[in-house]
Amino acid sequence: MDKRAMEGAQGSGRIPLQGERLSLRPLEVRDLEAVAPYFANTAELYYYLPDLLLPRTAAQLQSLMDDWNDGKRNFVFACRAGEETMGLVSLSDLDAAAGSAEAGIVITEPAWRGQGLAREALTLLLDYAFGDLRLHRIFARVAVENHKSLALFENLGFVREGRMRQAMRRGDRYIDLIFLGLLEEEYRQGPTT
Repeated sequence: MDKRAMEGAQGSGRIPLQGERLSLRPLEVRDLEAVAPYFANTAELYYYLPDLLLPRTAAQLQSLMDDWNDGKRNFVFACRAGEETMGLVSLSDLDAAAGSAEAGIVITEPAWRGQGLAREALTLLLDYAFGDLRLHRIFARVAVENHKSLALFENLGFVREGRMRQAMRRGDRYIDLIFLGLLEEEYRQGPTT
């Protein structure tokens, strides 16, 4: 994917990305306010962030999102049902030359979990990544103990490609991360299971 293709995709008018029950929209201040309680709760963050497990203040969350959403290699979208923010999806470490990026998702509001919305949000993101952005490969890192997230990615066709041993520290323990990948042609064919 070249720079012109990336700029064309961003200006294609397809944002927001609209699904049946939710939309993915550019991140706004109100979205950060809505997800702030999640990022202040270390029990919720336990498997989400592979970095230090610590609660974030509003200022720290803003700084984190500025880094994650630089508009060049990292993009964060708000997941909204109507006008209510229910979570975030991201494309990180976008490598235009290789045509790859890392996908991430969190449904921050417990009331919205378990309804298939994470799958719908990731499907919108993958359609955008493989379509508009013309990426070739999307990957994800998921804690080995995060069974729901592993099932989500695998149900979308992601394949386990490796294991990053003891890559995430939680207190006195270390947790392995599972490395998953999905190629565009695999996504277009649909899951094999």
